[in-house]
Amino acid sequence: MKIKVFTLFPDMLRPTLNASILGRAIAAGLLEVELVNIRDYTQDKHRRTDDYPFGGGAGMVMSAQPIVDAFAARCPDPFCGRRIYLSPRGRRLDQGIVEELAREEELALLCGHYEGVDQRALDAVIDEELSIGDYVLTGGELGALVLIDAVSRLIPGVLGSEDSSEDESFTTGLLEYPQYTRPADFRGMTVPEPLLGGNHADITAWRREQSLSATLDRRPELLDTAPLTDGDRAMLARLKRARTVSAQLGQCGVDCACRELRLADLWPKQWFSAFVPEARRKEAKKQCFPGRRHVGWLWQAFSMGFAQAESGDAAWEMWRAELGSDCCLYLPDDGLLFDIRDASALTRKVLEPMKHYILADPALSRTYVRPNKPDFGPYFAAARS
Repeated sequence: MKIKVFTLFPDMLRPTLNASILGRAIAAGLLEVELVNIRDYTQDKHRRTDDYPFGGGAGMVMSAQPIVDAFAARCPDPFCGRRIYLSPRGRRLDQGIVEELAREEELALLCGHYEGVDQRALDAVIDEELSIGDYVLTGGELGALVLIDAVSRLIPGVLGSEDSSEDESFTTGLLEYPQYTRPADFRGMTVPEPLLGGNHADITAWRREQSLSATLDRRPELLDTAPLTDGDRAMLARLKRARTVSAQLGQCGVDCACRELRLADLWPKQWFSAFVPEARRKEAKKQCFPGRRHVGWLWQAFSMGFAQAESGDAAWEMWRAELGSDCCLYLPDDGLLFDIRDASALTRKVLEPMKHYILADPALSRTYVRPNKPDFGPYFAAARS
């Protein structure tokens, strides 16, 4: 790709264009960037390129003549590309526009300065105006560098891996998932388990959940236009519900943290294995794990006698009697799992709006279950070997 940058200050761009990925791309011939000094085309004997604005006002305005002549000399018609003025009033640059520009044969970028550019120059030589954000810079050079950098990443061969630009923030319509590198344990902070296991399906699922979660928290408006699958929408519904529950618990003084959805999906079977004796598990699974509804019927392990439990009003007192400082809260209807850091704040009054829930200590040695059927439970049980 060829890019021409029309500027009054070419030295502002050279250091960046000569460094890092852009510098290597230019050296390898993958990208050609030409800096055109607008001042070289002025007809003013003092090499001036600006003048006072008609109608009065502060500052100066870039003159039409040197800009139009510079474009005529370096971008003569027919021009096989797009001519762009970097301007705060332009269309806001996003990844979709970057992808459009990367398909062009050539780009010509005009960097404005002072109070702007004579409109007649824009009418004569510019196809469109683009802005890199809702703020004003001293000139368009920084905007031009942002555009060049973003476009160059999509040119084959510029990045070390062809996959590098395909799964980044905004390319998929979502924010990018977190990245990690060696060591696996840095001062007690560890890399998420799925990234260490080597199972590509688990890695893909973890990254998708992280992308959806980050986008929901930081840029929720992107979800309106992102290409989402039915699975994505179902995951988003769970993530939104998790934030609602977290807020409700927080308002009640409960310190909680929602676990990743993949961990919540694994937890019911872990709970089942802890509280149902091995001799009864095969038989109990037919009742407690019937298809997609399985997490809603875990309490049947107690109601149908597959495992021993105390039922009735005493169950809550038995749960509280030996409870430590932490516990887990599982909501079967939503498939959500929360770590509760101060279990004493989790009272029956706080839990009442949830109606259907399971509590367990972190070691899965005791549990309290409130079924979604008022005629059954609640239940308290201790794990049996």
